[in-house]
Amino acid sequence: MDEESTFWMMASIIQDLLPPGYYNNTLIGAQADQRILRHLVKTHLPRVEETLVRNQIELSLITLHWFMTCFASVLPFHVLLRVWDLFFYEGSIVLFRVAMAMIHLKSDDLCCLRSAGDVFTMLSDLPAEMVDPQVLVTIGYELTKSLNSAALSAHRQVHRSELNDRLSEFSSTNGDISPHLCSSTQDVSPGSSFFNWRRHSDHYKAKNIHQTEIILALREAIKQIVQHFRTNCGIPEMPVDYSHDSHMQDYLTYAQSYRSHRRRRARALVDFQRHDADELGFRRNDLITIISQKDEHCWVGELNGLRGWFPAKFVETLDERSKLYSVAGDDSVNDTVAHLIRGCFCSALKSVFEHGLRTQTLFGGIIHPWLFIEEASRSEVSRDFQSVYSRLILSKTFSLENDGKVLTPEEMLYRSMEAVNVSHDTVGAPMDVKFRSLVCAGLNEQALHLWFETLCSSHTVVEKWYEPWSYVRSPGWVQIKCELRLLAVYSFKLSLDWEIASSPQISQPLKESVRDMLIKHHLFSWDL
Repeated sequence: MDEESTFWMMASIIQDLLPPGYYNNTLIGAQADQRILRHLVKTHLPRVEETLVRNQIELSLITLHWFMTCFASVLPFHVLLRVWDLFFYEGSIVLFRVAMAMIHLKSDDLCCLRSAGDVFTMLSDLPAEMVDPQVLVTIGYELTKSLNSAALSAHRQVHRSELNDRLSEFSSTNGDISPHLCSSTQDVSPGSSFFNWRRHSDHYKAKNIHQTEIILALREAIKQIVQHFRTNCGIPEMPVDYSHDSHMQDYLTYAQSYRSHRRRRARALVDFQRHDADELGFRRNDLITIISQKDEHCWVGELNGLRGWFPAKFVETLDERSKLYSVAGDDSVNDTVAHLIRGCFCSALKSVFEHGLRTQTLFGGIIHPWLFIEEASRSEVSRDFQSVYSRLILSKTFSLENDGKVLTPEEMLYRSMEAVNVSHDTVGAPMDVKFRSLVCAGLNEQALHLWFETLCSSHTVVEKWYEPWSYVRSPGWVQIKCELRLLAVYSFKLSLDWEIASSPQISQPLKESVRDMLIKHHLFSWDL
């Protein structure tokens, strides 16, 4: 299909097959459909509804992206083709039939689960387990016999009207949707979810829309970063794996990612012209393979098939313990990645941490996600303080982190947090800047998703800082972790001091002719 046909196909899906408002800034069409789906589950699958209520699971957190992508991101391809055939023929009613069929097929297993995390994981893994499209279609039609186009339109009209009324009332009194309204003191009814407002609260619908916007903003920010690497490095986009197995294998993958057999490389900081046959010339930002570092000042390297010595102070060694250096991820070379990370991505991730963050303290002090991160990271390492302390001292003394990942993600998080505090407190950097710098450190270590898991798993601290319906305190953090895992395949080299006073650069006070003469005869200072 050519580009123009693809465009008109997309236009037809949005304008003709799906109801209005599916992809606007309020997502009102998608929100209405999620309410209808929950009503169908309550009506036709009461045992599943009881399980969701008992475990305080918000179904829309899982099924929203099913509907918004028309199952393109979750179903096996051969099943997806059959679903799309019906979707183009019958319209959006097929989305409900397929979703109901998938939930029904696993209803017995779901009702046997007692853990909210297990229920959330099984629901997230449902589409990947669908192998027979005919069974899916048959069950979907049987479950939704009473649902036809006219009934669906009537349901949508009712729910859209309620959502519009709630949103208009909220906007007229508050002007904007703020995550800090989550500090409502009203009681939560037993049947409500920790992701939603109390069902009879005036702000229930506004909150539901806002929590959806948070996830979509994070996905969009990650998508922009992935597109940046694909454009600059040709790295293909990887699908998000929400499976329970991938979640359990993350630590093993992290531990096995170090490649000890690869030689270290360095990036040239300045141009170095070759004068003698035994020298290695290079230009700024060239990547040099290091052959020998026996001499403190003169290293031996290889570039473009040539081998020779060069001044060690003219290059910067690269951290490639589990990755290959990429210019696209180096903010000293590529400004775009700095703005993508510290702009859209950090802002979206901060919204996740702010969701459900308790806004009142005993003495009315400032509440910020950074304070939670500090306490949670210290809490995790304090459980085995002597072991962690010994590992950190050995790592600092013998530079073991340069030769292998001896630190666990929890220990690396603690060390990075303390390092950010030390460097940023000296210049009075605000907590927002500290937060963004720590995110950059996590991306550099390819462990941001594991750090997020560490923070969400610190149950005692999480319960102190977050409301029961927040992302960090709910099983929904696993889905966010899976989204963040996408970034672990890319190589980042982000400066932690990017937003504070820059460190001094290599100075060149001498004239170029004098400098070249001194270098040629090896009579120069190594700080040249």
